[in-house]
Parts: sequence; C-alpha cells; structure tokens
Amino acid sequence: MDKSFLGWILLLGLGFPLFGILLGEAASRLERQQHPLAVALRQIREYVLPPLAVILVMRQLLSVAGKDSWARFVETLTWVAVIVAGISLINALLTTKKEPIKWQIHVPSLFFQVARGVVIFAIGYHIINGIWNINLTGLGSAVGIASAVIALALQDTLSNLVSGLLLLFAKPFRTGDWIEFDGKQGRVLEQNWWSVTIAAPGRKFNVPNGVLSKASIINYGQGAMWKNISASFSYDDSPNEVIPALNSLVEGIDAIEEGLAQVSSYGDSSITYDLYYKLLPENNFGVSATLKSRLYYLTKRYGFTAPYPIAVQYEVDAKLGIPSRIPQVVENRLQELVTYLRSLPYFLTLNDNQIEKLSERARFKAYGQGELIIQEGKEDEGLYIIFKGAGQAYLKDQQGNRQIVDELELNEVFGEMAIFPGEVSPVTAIANEDVEVVVIPAKDIIEAIESNNKFASEILQYIEERKKMVRLAKGIKEDVNLPNNKNGRRVQVGR
Repeated sequence: MDKSFLGWILLLGLGFPLFGILLGEAASRLERQQHPLAVALRQIREYVLPPLAVILVMRQLLSVAGKDSWARFVETLTWVAVIVAGISLINALLTTKKEPIKWQIHVPSLFFQVARGVVIFAIGYHIINGIWNINLTGLGSAVGIASAVIALALQDTLSNLVSGLLLLFAKPFRTGDWIEFDGKQGRVLEQNWWSVTIAAPGRKFNVPNGVLSKASIINYGQGAMWKNISASFSYDDSPNEVIPALNSLVEGIDAIEEGLAQVSSYGDSSITYDLYYKLLPENNFGVSATLKSRLYYLTKRYGFTAPYPIAVQYEVDAKLGIPSRIPQVVENRLQELVTYLRSLPYFLTLNDNQIEKLSERARFKAYGQGELIIQEGKEDEGLYIIFKGAGQAYLKDQQGNRQIVDELELNEVFGEMAIFPGEVSPVTAIANEDVEVVVIPAKDIIEAIESNNKFASEILQYIEERKKMVRLAKGIKEDVNLPNNKNGRRVQVGR
C-alpha cells in the first residue's frame, strides 16, 4: 500500500476525530467562562471539519477530479463554512469595546467591519474564480463603469469612508476619548464607515467622518479634566480669606476629584478668582450649576462684597482724621442674636454679660441644600446652632456606607469637638435645605465653660450623649438609655 495513501487514511481516520474532540473540549471550557471564542471553535468543529474531510476523501482516497461537479459543490460548501466560522473567529478575537476580555484585541469599529468584509470578499472571489472558473474580466469592466457612476452619485458617502480610514490611521482620538470640535464636545462611543457616534450630556449625535477630518479636534483623553468657574469680589475682601473659602465649595461633591482656587486678575473695582475643579466632563453640567448655587451662600456666609456699584456714605475716622467708607445699609443682627441665645434653655445658666459677649463674637452663616457644614475628620470651627432650616449628621462606616447619627432640627447644637483643641469632628453635618446657623467660636465657648460650672456640666452631658450616638452609628453595641420626649424623639441637652 502506498505510504501517502496510508498517511491520508490515518489522518482522516484518527487525526480528524482527535482534532474534533480537542476542539469540543476547548469550546466547552470556554463556554463555562462565557468567552465568545467558544462559538467560533464549535462552528469550526461542526461546519468546517465535516465537508473538509469529505473533500479530502474524494480527492486523496477516491481520486475524484477537482473539476468534478460534486467535488466543486463540496469544496464550495467547505469555503462557505470557512466564511461563517471565520467571521465568528473575528468577532471573538477582535472587539470594539473599551475593556476587552482575555485573548481579545481592541480595534476601532471601522477596522472590525473591514476585517469581516475582507474575509467575505476574498473567499467569495476564490469560490467564483478559483473553484467554478467563472471569468470575471468582462464583469470587471462592467463593474468598473458602474462603479464610476455610483462613485459620482455617492461621492459624499465614499468621502466619509475614506475620511474614516484616514482618521483611523492618523488617530486623533480613540473610542472613549472626550473631544472638542467646531464648538461641540462629547465622548466618542463608536466609529463606523460613515460617521462617529458622540455622547454629550443628555444627548447623542452622529458626526460624518468627512466633517471630522476637516475640523480642528482637541482631544482631552479618557479621564477627568479641569473645568473652572469665575467669581469677582471687592478689594475689601482679602485673597487670603477668599481663596480658602472658594476651595471649600468643592467639598462633599463626589464627582469632583480635586479643586484649586486662585487669583485670576485684578480689575478697577474687583479681584477676579477662578475655581478650578477636576472631574469627568460629562458630569460638569450638574456640578457647575451646583457650584454656582453654592457661591451665593458662600458670599452670604463670609460676608464678601459683590463688585457691583453700590451707594455709600462716608464718615470721618476719629483716630485717623480721614474719610472712611461705610455701607449705606448695615444689617445689625447683634440684638437679634442676644435675644435668640437668651431663649435657648441650655444658655440659661449664663448671665447677661456672658450672653452679650458670646453674641458679639458669634456670627450667622448660610448654607444651601447639600452643602457640608462640618466634615468628619476635620476640626470644628466652633459650636454650631441651627437657627433656620434642618440638616443631618452622619458618618462613614468601615465599608464606606453612610450611617445617620442625628437629624439636626431647629435650635440643635453640634460641632461640640471644637472645645477640645486638636480633636476632629467624628461626624459630617450637611444641610437638607437652606440652612442658617449661628457659629460661636471655640475659644469663647471654652471661656464660658471655665467660668460657669453649670454650663460646663450641661455641655459635657451633651457631648457624652453625642458620643453614644456615634458609637451606635458605628455598630458598637452598648446599653444606651436616652431620655425621650412625648413624641418619642431624643430630648436635647437643656431642652
């Protein structure tokens, strides 16, 4: 027996079945991993191997001529099966997604489509010209003439196709990049033979490749980028006061990675500041609106002067003998604050002089909904009292989840750790609505505590009560018997 004949018998009798078993085992393992390559391996095993084995038997063992109609038919079926399996293999090995899985190669969508088209065109040409010997010369001439006519009719479409290929080779951007062109911005989602799909906040739109190839493109990459808002304040407000205040605007906004305020320019009547903040650009629309809203409350909170012209009057400074500017309308809330502090039960133990002294040192601060009043892990500025609105005190547990410590209502006190120098706040307090608080500096509260034992006792009792609530929020089990009022809510110290 001819050795080559015996070799073909062994290959077809043993090699093909063994190869089929190996493909089946590999496909099963990949299916358990939910890998797309499993589909391609099964199609090779079930669609390609059987007709390939038949064509080899016909040609090598039965000596059926290649020009025989049955041989051509079986070979055609084999190559059609190769097309089906080949496309599945391309789908498995190439991907247009941002995070390819193991064995996959990330390519642009247009390359992905071109790869599949090349497989179909090349094998289809081989079937027609190589297997069935159909002469395509005359057809090629006719197709050439028709192509010229079609090219004239579809010149914009062909222009987009060519422009898309040029963009892929030039690589001014990739899928997932945030780009800016012709005054528009957005993140690149996909690029095909005709256009690029771009996502902007609240909408998606397609830009023809031809338009992008002619535009000036700014690529900001795939990560966070710097944005900014501007604010102007009077020369009466020191940059050393304004810049830290502006930096506090970004606190508590999860979308912002970091922020930085600085002086932008000096004008005739004001100083302009820029607050830069880093975030994913698609989040900027909502964040920018939040920062601008917070800017209003910050201006009220710190008493900064807006740079617009206002009517002023002058009085002569008694010491310097020179005119000094004073506002035409001065809001004096000292008496209101004295009356308010006297009305609070936990200040009843203080005499009038102590109340007036605290009122002189205290100040009102305004916060908008969602703003942080105090922050966990940072030192408290002073003792806070809710004068208007409502808030919430919470902390983060070890898993990073928010645990509610207390609902802050009218006249409620917090920020008690300010009386311990160097200690940080165990909780974060946030405004649930527009809130106005009275802030009494820490050193003045400490003086009041040191001069009045009863007041010290009530403050310490309140601090102990808050510590118990913090421990409960952290999940530390202990017996906590807090007095309740008739509505079932915890009774505050001195109430």
